[in-house]
Amino acid sequence: MGHYFFMTTTIIITIFTLSTHVPALVLNLLKDFPERSKKFFNRFRTSAKENIQTSNYNNLYYVIFICILLCTTLSSSAKTTDQTPFTFPPFTIKLDTSSPIKIQPDLSGIGRELGSSIGDFFSTGANSFADTVGSDEYGKNMSRGMSGLAKNLGEGTRSFNTQANTTLFPELSTTFRGFVGSAINPRNVFQFGGLIALSMAVSVTGYYLTKFLWELISYKVLHPKPVILLPGTTYGRWDRAKRWWNGYVSPAMIFDSSVKERLMEIEDKTKSIRSHNKNRKNKRNKMSYDNLLVHGKPGTGKTLFARILADKTDMDFVATTAASLLQSGVAGVKYVNDIVAMARRSSYGMILFIDEADALFVDRDSLNPDSDHYKVLSHILALTGDGNSTFMLIAATNHAHVIDNAMGRRFQDRVLMPLPDTDTRTELINLYTNKLLFNMCNNTKIFVKTAQSLLNCCAIETIAQQTANLSHAEIKDMIHAMHKKAYASTQQMITQKHIADAVTQALEKHTTLQEDKKLKKQRRFK
Repeated sequence: MGHYFFMTTTIIITIFTLSTHVPALVLNLLKDFPERSKKFFNRFRTSAKENIQTSNYNNLYYVIFICILLCTTLSSSAKTTDQTPFTFPPFTIKLDTSSPIKIQPDLSGIGRELGSSIGDFFSTGANSFADTVGSDEYGKNMSRGMSGLAKNLGEGTRSFNTQANTTLFPELSTTFRGFVGSAINPRNVFQFGGLIALSMAVSVTGYYLTKFLWELISYKVLHPKPVILLPGTTYGRWDRAKRWWNGYVSPAMIFDSSVKERLMEIEDKTKSIRSHNKNRKNKRNKMSYDNLLVHGKPGTGKTLFARILADKTDMDFVATTAASLLQSGVAGVKYVNDIVAMARRSSYGMILFIDEADALFVDRDSLNPDSDHYKVLSHILALTGDGNSTFMLIAATNHAHVIDNAMGRRFQDRVLMPLPDTDTRTELINLYTNKLLFNMCNNTKIFVKTAQSLLNCCAIETIAQQTANLSHAEIKDMIHAMHKKAYASTQQMITQKHIADAVTQALEKHTTLQEDKKLKKQRRFK
């Protein structure tokens, strides 16, 4: 509400400032207008007087002709009728000494006589007009009068055109140029144009600045974020401003072709739903987002997939873990309600990302109905039953088969994140070597040149072939290990041994993890 108060104050100040300067501007514009108008009308009156003096009066015949036609029409319509005459009601006069005298005027003959007289008058006029029209002299006079009328009209038109070209149009042009010149000049432009531009700039800046400050106060003081959110959460304009200030760049989308196609498909669908819901015309007909389950082996880029989707759709990204929602008492349900309230307040639409979702969305048959876990899961099921138009739920899990059946139906889309193939591993190695080993900001020039010579295209392709079955995260850890080994050496220079040791250790670590996984499965079935 603070930005509306500031906008109102700014508009009032602007109107007051303009009201003190606009009268001076109007007087300046109209200063020469009366003199120019008087001069123009004097010239026009002189021209009209000259036209009247040079014209003749042959058009008088035309006026007489119109009058005669009018009289003929009236005489033909004048007829006497035998309708009941109008009579006055009788009235009495009472004198002082005599008896009352009854008087009733008789006007029955006046109407008949008046109608007869008017009819005779117009009938005689019509006959005279007919005799006149039938004579040769009338035709000659009429022809002479019409010729004079046409001549006078032609001369008047030519005279008006001449006077207009010599007097009217130049005077109008001079008046317009003077008016525009007095209105648009450097003094007025700098005095009033600068004032108007400054007022608009102050109004726009004040509106958005106060709106931003009010949102900051609302998010930081009135509605703080829940403490269970992960560091990568981006919510509201304040977080967007901080990302822009820190030079945030959206992560590179390095996935298999099938995953890229699915990401683009979900992106287009989510954008269309978001634009539909943001339209005010669809306020009562909003669409629900399609929830997404991202599953696959550890380190295959499930969190990265959700983050890239949020960046591409320009939606708020709220990340948490399933274990954070499993609180004792009503704390877990309260955290869920707080996150849903954040989604309702969001101006961009929100993506709720729950990592390690298999810890929360387990089969309810294995849970105690009185447990806090069962209550939180049931609450989330109720919120996502018919879909939701305020947030999109994305869950990431390594064990999709353990998810509750009812919760599994809440996810309209599912994406399997496979291990990277050879081409994808090559892209990942190039990405991380450019960020860590080939970065001139964090390394010396000699270090970068040595790393580029050791990790050329052939060497990177060889490493990509050797690291089959490694995940995205394992390849990233392998490049980090190369960088750390180089700086841990006495010369702080990367060598071929550092590269080979990092690749060997990454493969050994992956093999050990797979063997431990097999042992766990064997013990479980025993």
